[in-house]
Amino acid sequence: MWYNYNVALQMVCYGGGMMRQKTSPRPTRTISKPEEIPELLSEVINTRLEEDEVICALANEQNVALIAFIAPYVGVRISPIEEARASIGLPDEFGMEALVRELEAAKIRKAYLLVNSLGGAMASSYKIARAVRIYLEEIITFVPHIAASGGTLLALTGNEIVMGPMSHITPLDVQIRYKETMVSASSFMHFFTRVSGWFEKVTPEEAPYPRRALADKLDPLIMEGWSGLTTTMSDYVEEILDLAGYEESAKIARRLVIGFPSHDYVITPEKAEDIGLNVKPLSDFQRIWDVMRYWLSKYIFEQEIMHCIRYALPKPTSQARQLSEKETNDEEKE
Repeated sequence: MWYNYNVALQMVCYGGGMMRQKTSPRPTRTISKPEEIPELLSEVINTRLEEDEVICALANEQNVALIAFIAPYVGVRISPIEEARASIGLPDEFGMEALVRELEAAKIRKAYLLVNSLGGAMASSYKIARAVRIYLEEIITFVPHIAASGGTLLALTGNEIVMGPMSHITPLDVQIRYKETMVSASSFMHFFTRVSGWFEKVTPEEAPYPRRALADKLDPLIMEGWSGLTTTMSDYVEEILDLAGYEESAKIARRLVIGFPSHDYVITPEKAEDIGLNVKPLSDFQRIWDVMRYWLSKYIFEQEIMHCIRYALPKPTSQARQLSEKETNDEEKE
């Protein structure tokens, strides 16, 4: 999970690195009526109502909202040698905000959430996960393939997480730019522990020169900053787990943030369950799982630099319509 903002699609993270997207000036557009705002916003987000009959039928049958948050695997060529890929950032924040407004209008509080993402900005990932988890009362997340980094945080919003043999999540250690590369903010903790062990029984003068030289490289200001980021991430993860109903949220959060040797560590369904996550096998949701994989296949090879956010809402029953009308009338009387 990167510690930076993906502002206005100009900063794009990919492949463990970061590049600045080359953009041409956008024509300005003014609005004359407030009702034109949603139309204008739709031009800068990638949130759409799903029209596929199979997916819509499942939403009606299960009486839940179906939500897909998909990062396509096909990049967008922005120069002869550079490609941009979907990374969680500012447009996704606005996209998920628009989706939550639709859920509020439809008075839907339960959802099946499909997550396929390689992650992105730390702040954006946290705000999106928090907004979804605060509004919805019950979430079941489905991870057909990869929910990495910030995608893992979104997957953790589920009261249950459905995974299959090819599914994996990843650790949630913050990634920092350091000397032209990206490193884990928690790596300093592992290194500090190792260096401390070198000097437990010997004085610095007695230690071999290579070890003394490495110890001298430790910068206390950088270490304190990285420690703060690690604590921040732990707080974010713990909060999302609390909202999802986990009793040992602090223990699970610590394991996800500092308990693995690398950022790309593959956390399989079995390992996720060992951590304490409420993982369910796909066999418990076989038909729904098949539809989710089908849904993923519709967008996985799209050429996009934003996540594809799609949703299907159940048709309201006559009882639900009557209740909605009653609530509307009560509000008008007040």
